[in-house]
This record gives sequence, C-alpha cells and structure tokens, in this order.
Amino acid sequence: MLVPVPSAIADKSAISVSTSPRGFARFGNGGLPPGLTFLGGLTLTSDNRHFGGFSGLEVSHDGKRFVSVSDRGHWLTGGLVYEEGRLKGISDTRLAPILDRKGRIEDRKSRSDAEAVAAWSSRGIDGKVIVGFERRERVEQFNIGKHGFKAKAKRIKSPKAISQGQKNGEIEALGRFTEGPKKGWLVAVSERNHARDDSLRGWLWRKGKTHEFHIPRHEDYLVTGLAILPGGKDIITVERSFKPPVLVGMALRRFSVEDLQKRNTGPGQLLFAGKLTTYQIDNMEGIAAHEDERGTIITVISDDNFNKSVQSTVMFQFRLN
Repeated sequence: MLVPVPSAIADKSAISVSTSPRGFARFGNGGLPPGLTFLGGLTLTSDNRHFGGFSGLEVSHDGKRFVSVSDRGHWLTGGLVYEEGRLKGISDTRLAPILDRKGRIEDRKSRSDAEAVAAWSSRGIDGKVIVGFERRERVEQFNIGKHGFKAKAKRIKSPKAISQGQKNGEIEALGRFTEGPKKGWLVAVSERNHARDDSLRGWLWRKGKTHEFHIPRHEDYLVTGLAILPGGKDIITVERSFKPPVLVGMALRRFSVEDLQKRNTGPGQLLFAGKLTTYQIDNMEGIAAHEDERGTIITVISDDNFNKSVQSTVMFQFRLN
C-alpha cells in the first residue's frame, strides 16, 4: 500500500527505507499506564548517508503522512502504513536539504540544526510549516504544501529570551495553535534555557505579545518536543533523560492551555516515564498528534545522532485513552 505525499513534495528525492517491527515494552505490551495504548513501533534504516538525526515530527490530519526534520538540516517525508489500526510500515520516503531564504543549501551545522517542525495553519502539512533551529536559534516558515522541498525560509519573529540559554540548548519544542483559545499563538519550550529554580523556560507569543512560562522538570528529564492536541486546549511534551552511564529515558506529560498561561505551569499530567532496558526506546525527540474516529493518536520519533552502531531511528504510536 502506497500513501502519496503532496504533489509539490514528490520530486526526485526518493530514498529507500527499510522497516522492521519494534515492540515498546521489552516484555510484551505490558507496563504501560492506563492512559496509553501501544499502537505499534518500527525501526527505520537506510543506506542514505543523510538519513538520521530526526528531531522534529508532524503528521497529517488523517494520520497517513508525515514530515520530519533532522539536526543536520534535512526534510524527511513519507506515508504511514497501517494494518488493522496498527502502525506497520512507511512508504514513499523522500529526503532533501532544508533551504535558506535565498534557496541555498545551508551546510554549516551551526545554522542547519533543525530541532522541531509544526503546522502553521489548519491545512497541516499540506500548507506552511514552521521549523525551530537550535544553535543559531530562530523560527522559520516554509510553504512545503506549495513548493515542496524547494520552499525557501521566511523568518518568524520570536522572543529574545529564546537566545538566552546554554549553547546547543535552545529551541527544542515548537508549535502553533490553529484552533482553540490560543488560536494564532506560537509556543516553544527550551531544552537547557533554565529559570533560577532549574525549571525549563517556555514562551507563548503572537504579534509582539509574549508570555513566559516555566515547566518544572520531571526528575532529570529535558523537553525535546511538543505536540498540540486536536482542539487546541492541551499540549503533550516528549522528554528525554540521558546522563551516561545511566540509560536513556522517555517521558510524556500533558499541559493545558490554562497551565501555560501561568508563570509556573505546575508539573502537568505525567502520562508515561520509563527507561531502557525495560522499554525499547531510544533518544526520543520528535512528537506529533492527530485524531481518528476513536480519539487521539500520538506518534514519536528518535534522533540516532548518526551513531548507528549503538543507536537507531525508531517510531512509536500510542492512543490516548
């Protein structure tokens, strides 16, 4: 089963990607809290030297297509293949460099470190998307729905405080509310831009108005991505724990718009937290949400850091119960 991507994206950048099933809990499907149901997992591999480092993810409204960005400045697009409602594979995968505002390939790591991608409007990935870059911290817009991989960057104004964190610890999570009480507002959370109490700084902004909020850390986890849930009233963060020799961990938390409008959001609702080797996770960094007839589905993807000898690109899906 082949799932087409938008015609503007369908150029000569097709690559071969192999998939193999990957469970989540190492011992069957047990070990998940009542709020989540596992809907399948994949390990993705490719011989293409630019394949890997996927740090941001967005999924189409119908859940059949996805767009991801890598921290070496590439787009990855493809179709999501299902069998009886469970994730079974991907199809029609394409990879191409992200272009700058003049249509050039940016080969400097300091400017191509894409960490997040999100829909700009209700058209989702069929319209414009925004990308958050970390090392030369900025938000840029790309009309991939119209121009595909030839889309040029357009700078989106963002709060100055986004640039006040640790080096290589700036924008990790990004979104724009396309519905709900904060429609038209952008939201971002940093990785290592800490407040005085070690909480993580985040921002809501629109047309010159900015609200800063602080997310208390869950244990030693850091936010690596966010997804705005359908309806625009809540977000879910994906968070990573990794301090060698401690094994990598993943956490998912849910925050309401009301939480984000406070100075201190509070801890939110912890949906999941777990680590290797109990769970077959990797360095989970990208997250997206879409809705089907049974409710909300969360998709997450990992950044293998191009360290393929010990890490892998994995994708998981869960249903919110």
